Formats: sequence, structure tokens, C-alpha cells
Amino acid sequence: MSIVVDANIIVALVISLPYSDQVARKMAGWQAQNATLIAPILLEYEMISALRKLTLTGTLTTEEAIEAAESFLVLRVKTLVPTVALHQAALRWAGRLQQSVAYDAQYLALAEQLNAPFWTADRRLVNGAQQVGVTWVHWIGEVDS
Repeated sequence: MSIVVDANIIVALVISLPYSDQVARKMAGWQAQNATLIAPILLEYEMISALRKLTLTGTLTTEEAIEAAESFLVLRVKTLVPTVALHQAALRWAGRLQQSVAYDAQYLALAEQLNAPFWTADRRLVNGAQQVGVTWVHWIGEVDS
């Protein structure tokens, strides 16, 4: 089974965030199912940017951010280089969700292409997807509900 995850899920696995426990529980379940975590290569850049922001706010030291980045490798998330078709689908998704940028749409396009569930901690993204009738986008808060 393949599961598409976004950067906020992965960051919550490598550093402590308010929803890290929920992500850890979900991750344990995915591992028990031998699921493959997949994301567009964008995930790596978003994760590094998130870690950098956390150093600017004083939440992490630069050394802690570097350790967290190294921890990402242990998670074995399969990152995919996008195709032209994936970029086109992302543009369509951004339009459907009325987003001005297509970062989130890359994850949606990949999940749709793979016919895989997509998990995120971005409640607004989930709400937007549900408003257009998508049932395979999940909020990490569903773990406890």
C-alpha cells in the first residue's frame, strides 16, 4: 500500500510538534501494514525550509535542525521527481482549490495519480479538498477521532 504524506507530517516525526504523537501513532500503523510513504521531491525542500524557520524562531538550534534533517533519511520516504503530467495535474488542483500557489496541489496530484490516500496536518487543505468532493485526503487529527 502507498500513502502520500506532506512535509508537515514528516517534520512532526523528526521534531516535537503539537501533533507529533498523532503522527507517530499513524506512522506505527503504516509500518505495521508495510505501507510505502511517498511524496513529491518537493517534500525535501519544504522540510528543510520548515526546519530553517524553526531555527529562526529559536525553537531549534542549527545543530538540532541538521540532526532532524538527517533523521529524515531513516524514515525512507520515497520521493518522486515530478513529470510534466504531474505538474499539469497540480495546476488543475490549485485551480480547483482556488490556491494562488501549487505546492499543496503537487501532493494532491501525486496521490490522485497513485490512487493513494494523502495525509496532512493542514486542516485548511483537507477542508478545501473535502469541499470539492475528495474523500482520500485525510487530516492527522482523524487519528484520535
